[in-house]
Amino acid sequence: MAVRTGAQFLEGLRDGREIWLEGERVEDVTAHPKLERMAQTLASVYDLQHDPELHEQMTFKSPSSGEPVALSYIIPETQDDLMRRRKALEIVAHASYGMLGRAPDYVNIQVTAARQMAKVYGDNDGRFSDNIIAYHEYIRENDVCLTHTFGHPQVNRELAVTELSDPYIALGVVDTTSEGLIVSGSKLLATLAPFSDEIFAPIYRPLPPNDPNSEKYAIGFALPVATPGLKFICRESYDLGRSLYDYPLSGQFDEMDALAVFDNVLIPWDRVFAHGDVELGNLNLGRVALWRQYMQQVAVKNIAKLEFVLGITHGIAEAIGITQYGHVQEKISEIIDTLETVRAYMRAAEADAEHIEGGVGIWPGAEPWIAMRHWWPDAYTRIMWIIGQLAAGGLMLTPTEQDVEGPISDSIAKFYQGAAIDGPERVRLFRLAWDLVGTQFGSRQALYERFFNGDVTQLRMRRFQTYDYTRADQSVKSFFENL
Repeated sequence: MAVRTGAQFLEGLRDGREIWLEGERVEDVTAHPKLERMAQTLASVYDLQHDPELHEQMTFKSPSSGEPVALSYIIPETQDDLMRRRKALEIVAHASYGMLGRAPDYVNIQVTAARQMAKVYGDNDGRFSDNIIAYHEYIRENDVCLTHTFGHPQVNRELAVTELSDPYIALGVVDTTSEGLIVSGSKLLATLAPFSDEIFAPIYRPLPPNDPNSEKYAIGFALPVATPGLKFICRESYDLGRSLYDYPLSGQFDEMDALAVFDNVLIPWDRVFAHGDVELGNLNLGRVALWRQYMQQVAVKNIAKLEFVLGITHGIAEAIGITQYGHVQEKISEIIDTLETVRAYMRAAEADAEHIEGGVGIWPGAEPWIAMRHWWPDAYTRIMWIIGQLAAGGLMLTPTEQDVEGPISDSIAKFYQGAAIDGPERVRLFRLAWDLVGTQFGSRQALYERFFNGDVTQLRMRRFQTYDYTRADQSVKSFFENL
């Protein structure tokens, strides 16, 4: 098939999948009033690949079919490959202004990274190595849109999943047959699920190593979203169906998050990537470092988002005439510094790319990515605070498009004008800022940026426990030796 068009993507969503939203089953996500605009946004992403001016920058020749396929599926062998992939990621990120953390290229790169580590998946059973290689080829050749899940449900975190009263709250194996695994339970967090073709669930979360019950939860696999027995329970939609003047971000970029629920679902053997391998699950972050590849997409998204946020903040400051104040200049400069710091992290990781044990191709350097993911949640939170401080009460005094175009339009023009902007344009700018920082959509964006890579406290604890202190300790030893 090679790269799909937006129309082909939308047609693929009409497959009878079981999506639940606000108490009702969704018959067609492409036509549902609270989902259709996001479906159209994703369709526009697929159409980018067919733009004559962008096609060559977003695709490469498939090694199996010779057809053009998305660059997010490339196995990078050289620095040039990393740069080509980055350019394709930038096109998508800038087209969505950094609002799509889970654009299709995100999980595409995850699966590609798993393919690069296929040897590790096959250490104890060669079938699983073959399966991940074949699956990567399948999604590449069919331009599949993926959601992914990796976490266990938040039921009682004092207990391991093996200790829960119901053994099938977390996703586990019910039976093993000649056809495959029968599984029941749930997994989170399936962002983009209503709009995806398949769900990718890599073996990921740690399990008690000496508990024989752990094996039933140590599974990795992929399945079509429309598989019988699989349903998705969505959070409420943040797309209110209002005009894009009123809700310019939530009306276009609500990715949707869902809980994946499995009820005696069959996972065919050729879609199983891990089974009963507790050690692989517990060492996955170190042995199968998918994050070393997908963090390039994260950095590109962060840069696009920060450029957009900087434009909003600078626009607000100019609109209400506060750019002459030192503390305003200092805070906007802080956003600039944050933007350029992300760019520096990305370039450092790309420059430090290397071959790793058991892996195919090259992998961006680990240390810059680790530092970035530990620092970014606090940096993003700070930037949202800056927007709130500079815009202040203006964020709460935002009339609607109906007001701007209705009988009180003269009042809007008079009382909402800015130092360098007319009333309707100022309202539109402040409504954009409010959708970013104050609405449910904005709150979800902030929560996503804080936790999508995991809890920072735990990440920093792991950093403390695993960091190589040799050079630091030797530095102190050398100092005392030279006194």
